[in-house]
Amino acid sequence: MFPALWSNRHAVALIVVVATLLSLPVLMSVAGLPPRDRVYTGIRVETGTGPYDEKQIFEDKGPVDILFVGSSLIVRGVDVDYVQQQLSAQLGRPAKVARLALKWQGLDMQYMLMKDFLEHRQARLVIMDMPTLALIGDSPHIQAYRWMRWGEFPQSTEGLPFRSRVAIYGAEVLGSPRQIVNYLRPNHRIQDPHLVVTLGSQSEYGAVGYYGSTFVPEPRTPPQISVDSIYSHGKNDPNFDFDGVPLGPYHRHWARAIGDLARKYNVPFALIHIPEDTEKGMTRVPERMYWPAVIGLPSTPVLGIPSATLFRNTPPDEVNNYYYDQHFNDNGRELFTRAMTPAILDLYKKEAHGSTAQ
Repeated sequence: MFPALWSNRHAVALIVVVATLLSLPVLMSVAGLPPRDRVYTGIRVETGTGPYDEKQIFEDKGPVDILFVGSSLIVRGVDVDYVQQQLSAQLGRPAKVARLALKWQGLDMQYMLMKDFLEHRQARLVIMDMPTLALIGDSPHIQAYRWMRWGEFPQSTEGLPFRSRVAIYGAEVLGSPRQIVNYLRPNHRIQDPHLVVTLGSQSEYGAVGYYGSTFVPEPRTPPQISVDSIYSHGKNDPNFDFDGVPLGPYHRHWARAIGDLARKYNVPFALIHIPEDTEKGMTRVPERMYWPAVIGLPSTPVLGIPSATLFRNTPPDEVNNYYYDQHFNDNGRELFTRAMTPAILDLYKKEAHGSTAQ
């Protein structure tokens, strides 16, 4: 058998190659990072709405009235076109509602999306969904290697334990070669307008039945729900359960960073809960923690509708027809959006009234 190392020269060469790869994130930062938008072109279309997000952040201009930020739950949970239509009617002018999201949950990812947007455009109200029990573990987002780059978020990572910083650096090492390729050979699929629109809605899941079953069209007119009951009125609100499984230190760190970001840009901030399939029959909105305290913004509004309330006119054996897995299909998305929109419009009127004249 051939030896792993043929000579001292080969050993030195191997050490140099490994050291270069391990130090590549730092070397790229010193040499000058490629434009930030190239991060999004490197996100595979199968793993998120990267082209859509790039367009929203770097190409479109002007302020937005409402910016939704989150995971795929918010993509399949909120019909931004419907909210935009209703907000336009309320304001008596064309409103602008945008959404940023990547697949899989993670507050580091949501911080990154919100930060990139607010550095380039103004939002009069930001609404975000928070992690559910589907977020397992306490480590960087599964796609972090695609968008984390050395030196871009130094202040936001201060305070993280050493182990978390090592994990982040490991993601940056893994992603650095990809970032170089993105710069030298950009992903031109981002220029396809049809692809951007399709990614923005993840429309391929719209007419899909529950876990592969036949899609069954269902009524999409929600029951009468008072706007006041959609708001949380504190930690002990009877319609909400804030005593779930808490987040670990890593994601709590990014939750606080998100609160700091909202404070830095002086943008009204609110949270929304998107019901999952496992919540069927629940009379309270399940949350892992009392988020206003976690993010450090005590007056943050939290919006949610218990599944039992949203589906009170739906036979129990038909509730799954509103989902394709834990996400809503078109049935659920339209039902939930129409139920939630009056509260969103009320929230905008309360929180963003002072900035609408800008």
